[in-house]
Amino acid sequence: MRFLLLLPLLFIQAACWGPRYFSPREHQDGTSPSGHPAAVYALPAATAGVAELGELRLWSAGTRARYDEAGEERIELHVGFELENNSDEPLQLDLASIRCEELVVDDLLQPPLPHQLIEGTGLALPGSTVRVDCLYLPPAEVPSDVDSFSIRFVVLAGDRVVLQQVTPFGPQTRSMGAFRDDPYFYAWNSRWGPGWGPGWAVGWGPGWGAAGGPGWGRGWDWGPPLCR
Repeated sequence: MRFLLLLPLLFIQAACWGPRYFSPREHQDGTSPSGHPAAVYALPAATAGVAELGELRLWSAGTRARYDEAGEERIELHVGFELENNSDEPLQLDLASIRCEELVVDDLLQPPLPHQLIEGTGLALPGSTVRVDCLYLPPAEVPSDVDSFSIRFVVLAGDRVVLQQVTPFGPQTRSMGAFRDDPYFYAWNSRWGPGWGPGWAVGWGPGWGAAGGPGWGRGWDWGPPLCR
């Protein structure tokens, strides 16, 4: 009986800790290396009629709860870039220009957010592709508190601004198949079982779980995100 009383608490904890995913609201014509939907921007040459210099891809790996070195839980927002250079001159993603703007947390607009951590130089030599990863710490209590945001950035070719952009992001609608493939969830499977509660069930791997609805009903079971 005690265990059954604890099940709703486990459900709440798993739901709060679950990551939230976002997709670009424009130019969604590609994906990240790990499959997140990406905005793709062509990098035009200075002279009309000349082949494009390359392209830039921008995506978000979503928000999730992590623990820092002091053992404190924090909410992280991850954003990634790929800069592809098909020209004969170096291209630079201006790291100083990257900023998280129009951040809405729990329906409240926040001030522009500087990055907490940035990895990569952003310099793409001719014929190369480079990656830059950015980490932000939004003022949120759980990943689902982050509603939307935009990312501002600039790409340079020498002193010339090739691309200056603000890309808006909104919540991504994910299918059940996408959740089953998500590495942060380790057991998301449909099953039949005895009914209870409002229609959802919490399970910990194969072998047991409860499904929603009176009598016998179909439900879903999953494990909490694996924080690392």
